[in-house]
Amino acid sequence: MATASEREKLEAEELEDRVIRIDRTRKTVKGGRLSSARVVVAVGDNRGRVGLGIGKARNVPEAIAKGIRAAKKDMFRIPLDGYTIPHVVQAKVGGAVILLRPASRGTGIIAGGAVRQLIEISGIRDVLTKSLGSGNVMNRAKACFKALCELRDPQQVAQRRGITVEEMIGRDIVDPYALAEETEEIEKEAEAVEVEQEAEEAGQAEEEEATEEVVTTAVEAQPEPEAKDAEEVGEAEAEEEVPTEGGEEVETEAQEETESQPEEEAEVAAEEEMEPTDEAEEASEDEE
Repeated sequence: MATASEREKLEAEELEDRVIRIDRTRKTVKGGRLSSARVVVAVGDNRGRVGLGIGKARNVPEAIAKGIRAAKKDMFRIPLDGYTIPHVVQAKVGGAVILLRPASRGTGIIAGGAVRQLIEISGIRDVLTKSLGSGNVMNRAKACFKALCELRDPQQVAQRRGITVEEMIGRDIVDPYALAEETEEIEKEAEAVEVEQEAEEAGQAEEEEATEEVVTTAVEAQPEPEAKDAEEVGEAEAEEEVPTEGGEEVETEAQEETESQPEEEAEVAAEEEMEPTDEAEEASEDEE
């Protein structure tokens, strides 16, 4: 089995590994015999992605870790029609020949050995398989993986032909795993947008609080005006007060006073002119 670190990485990535075959070899050298291990490992996420790798090392755990790394590098997405493959495919590696055929819903995985382990972790739930050649486990696993790689996406084929999938096969094809991934991506994008909006709102609130603090500190720093004497304040208020009621009567009285002043001055001047005439009359009477 895989080491603890490799197992943790697979769990973090939601991947599952299957050890298909372990072969031990020995090599005779001058100093003795050297033993090593060769492991065939399959890795998949049970949602349409699968990979196959071979690892070689002096001990089995290291060989499994190498096989898992190699399988993760070769992982790819299988085009699906529902939970089965979209068309018949056949592949050959060495003397092993593997045939895969689509199956109706509820059929299950009709396969055994290395082919079954590889298909189970790929996410395919309904498929018919047949081994037509050699029984070598490693070659069978390679042939099955090659057959899965040769599957073609009906949507891409229809696009190259310039027609729709319905016109090509008479019905629509849906990949449930790809659809689920698209919805997850949309949800993640929406969550990211919400997080950005919340961060912007929080930043604006912090800026407003900072400006309010600056304004309050500036107001507190200003010196207070000196208090005036009570008498000066009272005089200023009295000067600023304007009579609201009877304002017209005050204005008319002021106008009458200004008009009566020249009349009084004229009367005084006339009296002064009259006084010398009286003296002149008295002087004339004395002469007589």
